Amino acid sequence: MNIPSRPLIGQPTMTDLLSRVLFRDHLVIILNKPAGLAVHSGPRGKASLEDDFDQLRFGLPRLPALAHRLDADTSGCLVLGRHPKALRKLGRIFSEGLARKTYLAITTSPPPATKDH
Repeated sequence: MNIPSRPLIGQPTMTDLLSRVLFRDHLVIILNKPAGLAVHSGPRGKASLEDDFDQLRFGLPRLPALAHRLDADTSGCLVLGRHPKALRKLGRIFSEGLARKTYLAITTSPPPATKDH
């Protein structure tokens, strides 16, 4: 597998959010967010995931909304609430530290050994 050493920032990396849905139920949608794509358009108005949230309605009248953020350079699981009640529940889960997060890194070589290990 050929993994680029850094994300291709500024290049379109996603056109179809449906192919990135990892999980969906009546409360949440979890997306596999690629590195190099912003979650919000921000002050510069660049392309972002939010631009295509209409694809993720799945029959509901409202667009899903972000329960948290990931930096543009970061890939990972992004949690969206499907309606206001779900967003309140998710907000409480994140603010109270009840969500367990695991961070993994892909490197081109092993990190240097430390004195502890």
